[in-house]
Amino acid sequence: MNSDKYSAPAVILHWVMAVMIIVMIGLGLYMVGLPKGSEERSWFFALHKSIGLTLALLAVARLSWRLANPAPTVPDFVSKRERILSTATHHTLYLLMFLQPVSGYISSSFSGYKTKFWGIPLPHWGWKSPTLNDIFTEIHEISAFCLILLLVLHLAGFTFHMVRKEYQIFRRMWF
Repeated sequence: MNSDKYSAPAVILHWVMAVMIIVMIGLGLYMVGLPKGSEERSWFFALHKSIGLTLALLAVARLSWRLANPAPTVPDFVSKRERILSTATHHTLYLLMFLQPVSGYISSSFSGYKTKFWGIPLPHWGWKSPTLNDIFTEIHEISAFCLILLLVLHLAGFTFHMVRKEYQIFRRMWF
């Protein structure tokens, strides 16, 4: 592997997941405003669940790839403070890439509604419990807003490096 650039699978997983996460944020914000019990809301929730579970599988693939294929070396011009912030941001993003689908699936398990993965019924691990559903929904929502904040921080870091004309940072994660 080229020591100054991420591998093709890492780049593909990064950008596919980035687009899907942005779609999921928009979808999640939209669907919660739909009338409860409506067919439209049910359809969007089913879509949200399927995309979320797909993201969970992609997160497993991404983490597995990352553990087997170390990241390229960080350019010398990146300060120690920037490296620490970048590492903390990336580790937290990975955590949230798992927390989001897990909390959503567990919340759904206590909602009384069954979860399907692109039309395939999944095991129903819970029972109808408004209290547990509310707890895991709250975890799902709070972690979604944390994810949004981290994505903004991630994009701010990208912008910081682009303003400083440190294009090598972007080239590392581009095709």
